[in-house]
Amino acid sequence: MNKIIWLCLASVAFAQAHAQNVRHLQFQSKYDQFELTLSGNSGTIGGKPADLTAFNELLPIVTNPLTNDCPAGLTGSPDVTVREGAKSRSVYAARGIITDGTNCLTVSGDGLLYFPLHRDFLIGAKMGGIALKSPLKVFRQGVKVLGLKTVGKTWESDGSSKTLINWDFVDRFTNSLSSYSVRRRVNADLIKEKPRMIVQSGEQTYEFYKLTKVAWAIKRPGMKWLEASDDWSFWYDFDDGLLEDRYTTQIHFLEDSKHDKPSRLATIEKLQDSWSRNLRDLYHKMVLDDNEDDDVRAAAFKRLRIHPTIETAGVMTQFLAKSTDESQKKTASQMLKTIYPKGPLYNPKASANERAKTVEFWSHWWTKNQPTP
Repeated sequence: MNKIIWLCLASVAFAQAHAQNVRHLQFQSKYDQFELTLSGNSGTIGGKPADLTAFNELLPIVTNPLTNDCPAGLTGSPDVTVREGAKSRSVYAARGIITDGTNCLTVSGDGLLYFPLHRDFLIGAKMGGIALKSPLKVFRQGVKVLGLKTVGKTWESDGSSKTLINWDFVDRFTNSLSSYSVRRRVNADLIKEKPRMIVQSGEQTYEFYKLTKVAWAIKRPGMKWLEASDDWSFWYDFDDGLLEDRYTTQIHFLEDSKHDKPSRLATIEKLQDSWSRNLRDLYHKMVLDDNEDDDVRAAAFKRLRIHPTIETAGVMTQFLAKSTDESQKKTASQMLKTIYPKGPLYNPKASANERAKTVEFWSHWWTKNQPTP
């Protein structure tokens, strides 16, 4: 019996101790009103788990005593007020001031601009995304730096760029917009004097601000705060060096047929381990150009064989249909068989009828299998 009583008393004591450790913080701003329940290192809002990663660093603001005098002229509504029992803290984020109504604390840096203004700061979605639409335009500090349109399912230049676009970067960039992780929410006052970038997707406009050397945040249409993501760190300053194909110099050199053959062949050889969409398109032009040197065309074939793509398959079907070079037509069919192994190999020694059938097969195959516009 005594043991049972002791267990009951211990259980009550534990429950009382646990209850004493639970804190209830009432948040009120012009955007939202909610309660954050804290228990140990975790918290909930309306029963939903809260992400306290950023807020834990700010928690002392609503706990520690304030002992400094308040600056003169501290008027106007605070960004947010937090109440816990009889205690109250009001946060003026842009001015870096916390007050309990009598005393104040001045905080340097941008820390207060991460203070929760809305429950989404703590329980908001961890993923975001933009449904990208054509045309897609990017403006950096008011100047257009990138213009794209869709051709089928592929992004193409809208013709406004004077440089060869770095398509590897564009692919990463558009993917990072379509789906991104939200690290934290940010007070919109943080964007003052920050580098700005505008992304126009169809008729929608999205504002991006560079918060630190590698951190960007988005202000979505109608949203009163920003979402910061680590997924955009590779944008850096979104400068021209990122947007231009790193092989631009070599591509322009090879495009100029006035350069002697040995120099052009040497340049292609130096690019043997290099690849980009613009290099692919250059090699396509070399293959289809009737005036191209045979050795240069052969070098272009060699580069394309290493990187088989559906776009190259289309070029090979064109080459089969127009070329009179029997040896290279065989090479073209070998590249096509890389994409579709069941297709026939072009045999230069076969009868004219058999060779024509092979060309016709690949022409029909391409009609059925080319990317849908």
